[in-house]
Amino acid sequence: MIKIAKSLSDEYIHSFRLKNFCLAHRMPVSESKPDLIKHVLRYAGGDEKAVSYKETYNWLLDTIKSGSKEFCLRSVYIPDETLENFDEIINKKYKQCPKQDILSYTNTDRLELVNYKVKYLNKGNISIISFLFSGNVLEGNKEYEKGSRIVYPIYIDIYVKEGFIVARYKPKTTIYSCSENDIIYKENHFKPLEKSMDLIDELMKTLKIQNKDINPKQKFQKMMYRLYMKYSFTPRDIQEKVNSEIELRDCFINKIFEELELKETNKEKAKEDMDIFLEKYISINGNMEKIFKEDREAYLIKIVSDDILQMTRIDTASTGQRPLQCSDAFFDGKKSILNNKECKVLHLCYNRKNNYLGSYIVQLSTVKDVGIIKMYYDPEEVDIQNVLQRIFENY
Repeated sequence: MIKIAKSLSDEYIHSFRLKNFCLAHRMPVSESKPDLIKHVLRYAGGDEKAVSYKETYNWLLDTIKSGSKEFCLRSVYIPDETLENFDEIINKKYKQCPKQDILSYTNTDRLELVNYKVKYLNKGNISIISFLFSGNVLEGNKEYEKGSRIVYPIYIDIYVKEGFIVARYKPKTTIYSCSENDIIYKENHFKPLEKSMDLIDELMKTLKIQNKDINPKQKFQKMMYRLYMKYSFTPRDIQEKVNSEIELRDCFINKIFEELELKETNKEKAKEDMDIFLEKYISINGNMEKIFKEDREAYLIKIVSDDILQMTRIDTASTGQRPLQCSDAFFDGKKSILNNKECKVLHLCYNRKNNYLGSYIVQLSTVKDVGIIKMYYDPEEVDIQNVLQRIFENY
């Protein structure tokens, strides 16, 4: 029978994912998570050679990995020499790597390399190099009291073709490095992002990987702007209504400029402003949510950007999962964002309907010199890879 550490089943395996597995395999779907896990493990059985066992085991590994909801990302250059001698380099650095997985590995009090895998393209070129680091940490709220030991994995993937290194981890604020008698001490505070970055730095040094960007923070913010443009396009129906008023718009602006003797050089900007004005009031006229969710894989729900000219910050958000384009706030800051061509923070809602799994949220931002991605509402691995590919494509 497959054994799952309680901390992994509690924190990394969502009930909706279990429900989908049970539904797909014609098993009872319960509201009780322990019952759902029992059904899944019963389906796997105890024969490690059985198809059902292997299927379930691999599904659990995939589900636990995708249960790590926060990511940090760097754009990097990977030397050909590293790829040609990869196994030799890693075996020399990590001689004690047991080559196990998160379910079979017996964790220690140190965060260590548990496994690494290389995925190849058809022509034998390396596509993705995946690392699993894992160890025990203490979880608790009060210093000098005993903490609970939990398994804490950190996954790092190097996307060779795309030129990115991505770490994923579970964001937690109440975990600490293990100590004698499992007592919590503040100086042992375990910071997932910092630890993930340390592991990335260690791998980059070992593999002679170099940072590609001079200003990675700005590069990531410009990427967010490109995603903003990708997912905030004006629906055809609304654009047609705006276009239908071009003659009236031009007539109005020409008359205003003539009567007030305004500078002709500003006329084109005035037309752009008028188009935004028209789009705004058409978009917020009544219940328009559906039209901003259709024909797109994701839509905006929050933006933060700086208006350099006005020296102000634009911070707009919708309520819940309502499209931001239905609100006044989106249009009030649109022109500044278009001029600045950078976003400090971008939140997207990705459309998805997969039985018990609905839409999921992706939050993009930067911390120091790395891009940060946070995901909510249980994205599956295919969803995570889709988001990452959109980032790579628009970087």
